Amino acid sequence: MEAIYMKERFFYAQIHTAGFTLGYEQGHLNGKFNYSGWSIEFATQLNPKAKGVSWYGGNRRYKFGMLNSFCMLRAGYGGRWVLNEKPYWGGVQVSLGYRGGFSLGFAFPQYINVLYDTAGQDVRLERMDPENPRHKDIAYILGRGPVLKGLSGMRPYPGIYAKLGLEFEFGKTQERSHTLGIGVIYDCYFTRIPLMMDQTNPFGFLNLYIEYKFGKRYGIR
Repeated sequence: MEAIYMKERFFYAQIHTAGFTLGYEQGHLNGKFNYSGWSIEFATQLNPKAKGVSWYGGNRRYKFGMLNSFCMLRAGYGGRWVLNEKPYWGGVQVSLGYRGGFSLGFAFPQYINVLYDTAGQDVRLERMDPENPRHKDIAYILGRGPVLKGLSGMRPYPGIYAKLGLEFEFGKTQERSHTLGIGVIYDCYFTRIPLMMDQTNPFGFLNLYIEYKFGKRYGIR
């Protein structure tokens, strides 16, 4: 009788078009070709419009015009359809994976050191502010402030996400799984995310990803 794998647990890492993702997934098989389960993951979201600037005085590099850094936590549920089963001697199994759920984004304000006199004696640590004209002129910005300073101004942004991709599982045994995946993921939030000054900020982010996943199957019978 052919084996049925009751439970599966995976850890995975992604590189996507605007950052990286680390996650954990757990689920079970409803049938030979039908898998479902839940996942939780942490992802970063870099802003391609933000340009790094270094002041000649050697201070910390900062992102000119960037109001906030952004990352997210995702919790979702989904499944996997096997399109091509792995032969008994090994080889590659091809599946279509889908997932969706809740995405909670976090915006962390960028703090900068701003010059207010010609002698360099009056330097103030300030949150990037689109209403302050000195924050729009690189001649007055000496560098980025401490990263942890942004934690005090952190703001959450609730939303949803959807993920779709192809998974290529390989390995010599069925108990342990190694999988490469490619696909697309979209995070959508209920309000615009204030990332940049003087630009229209987005409601969401669309990213392509490459994923490596490894794990183990339990309850084989």
